[in-house]
Amino acid sequence: MRRIFAVVVGVSLGLALALGFGWAMARGVGAAPLGEEPTPTPTPTLPVTRVHPVALALARWISQTFPQAGITVTISVTDLMALQARGFGYGEIARALQLVLASQTDQDPANNLTLEQALTLGRQIGWGQAYRLYNLHPGGRGLGAIMRSLKPRSFATPSPAATPSLSAQGAPGFPPGLSKEKDNKPPRGIGRGRR
Repeated sequence: MRRIFAVVVGVSLGLALALGFGWAMARGVGAAPLGEEPTPTPTPTLPVTRVHPVALALARWISQTFPQAGITVTISVTDLMALQARGFGYGEIARALQLVLASQTDQDPANNLTLEQALTLGRQIGWGQAYRLYNLHPGGRGLGAIMRSLKPRSFATPSPAATPSLSAQGAPGFPPGLSKEKDNKPPRGIGRGRR
């Protein structure tokens, strides 16, 4: 009985609040009069176009990789961003770029693909099947591989460290008493069989 009463009270309070707020809004309670609203002054703004960092990285990869293969670059950052705005992900675009590169570097010029054709082919038959058509292995050719290939490779040359010598206390990295070699003593403790 209490539950029914609580539900009825809750619903009636909700309806009362909704009707009260609706009545207040209809009467204009709390709203500024129409004559007092200031007119906004238009401020001139320049169109701001932000370049997506992945699109920039893909364009950089295209400008480095395609000329090495003898392919004229006709794809720009804005083209990549337009494809992304049309619903293609940057991962799909990266895979399609790999297909374009493979199709234009093989010996048969009849099966050269444009970026649009590669995107359509990948969506229609799947990227694995599209890669098999051009004898590509699908692993390691996506966006991650392209992004990794663009990272600067500034590795510090490691200096050879002296080999630590074994002491009577045990192997290096082990506290005294806990040597890496096993003793010939039987194990002791609970659960390992008592003597």
